[in-house]
Amino acid sequence: MEESVRKSDQWLDRKGPEEHIVVSSRARYARNLPRIPFPMRAKPEELRQVMEQVKEAVISSPTFDGGMVFNLAQIKPIERNFLKESHLISTEMEKGAENRLIIVSPDVKVAVMVNEEDHLRIFALETGLQPFEVLNRVMALENELDRQLHFAFSPKYGFLTACPTNTGTGLRISVMLHLPALALAKKLPELIKGMPQHGLTVRGFYGENSENLGDFFQISNEVTLGKSEQEIAELLSRIVEDIIEREEQARPLLFEKNALVVDDEGWRAHGLLCNARVITSQEAVQMLSKLRLGIDRGYFGRLGHSELNKLIVEVQPGHLQCASGAPVGVEARDVLRAELLRNRLAELASRN
Repeated sequence: MEESVRKSDQWLDRKGPEEHIVVSSRARYARNLPRIPFPMRAKPEELRQVMEQVKEAVISSPTFDGGMVFNLAQIKPIERNFLKESHLISTEMEKGAENRLIIVSPDVKVAVMVNEEDHLRIFALETGLQPFEVLNRVMALENELDRQLHFAFSPKYGFLTACPTNTGTGLRISVMLHLPALALAKKLPELIKGMPQHGLTVRGFYGENSENLGDFFQISNEVTLGKSEQEIAELLSRIVEDIIEREEQARPLLFEKNALVVDDEGWRAHGLLCNARVITSQEAVQMLSKLRLGIDRGYFGRLGHSELNKLIVEVQPGHLQCASGAPVGVEARDVLRAELLRNRLAELASRN
């Protein structure tokens, strides 16, 4: 596997505000070049033109000096899976196809997807609750690239995008939350049901059209037309802060009412993860999710929230196969995953 692919998840090593509940924050712009059809309608030669223009503009930026460029049609399927699991490409981009690129800054703080649903998906990524930080980062990069590429824009509608819901600013800001206490208290359905009235939507672990794993949820704005970037960020931040407060209130209440049950679930999960010889990715994520409350109680040695967040990514199929250096069957992956968890948890327990 390309060594640069392995570096693409290094952003998970960083620590961020409210990381006991918020895994990550992300901001992205949908942008298109003028007078060229959207990717779904464009001819191969037009997509190639977009790819070459965007690549030239992006790699000329000092931000991307020493960065990583991946041609999705030329890297292995397990490497594309690794990039998806690292939250750098979408499920759609994972399919590969000609004339698709992902260009990543050397510090994995900003990146550009080329020829997904739009010609460009410009995004910034950070750990913890940092919606304004990622917004400022992606705004600066978008302004820089616009000076060279002159993005398609309508004075009436704003930036023109393949999907009408992105028209306007073309901005999506999302926050990945882990809400085990609200899940155990059965408060999540009501919370999720109320999101649309705020102009927000709830998605799974890998964004749109992905499933929920281990009580992880992405919350993002659904509408960009008629709202400024600042208004979108302020709304999302306000709602997320309210959810954080609810989760923080739910945790001690759970301990107060069901301390024995909650602690037992955490220790059982820890025991299984430390001793299992075979474990699926879904079961591993569910068990790791249960450790979150135990970490808040001071259990499990040196295991912290940032280490847990990274482990949840590292037990995914693409990461396991890339670590082994070759495609691995499902049953063999379940064995490798169990070995990884045993070794990593033993290592963390032994730290001073």
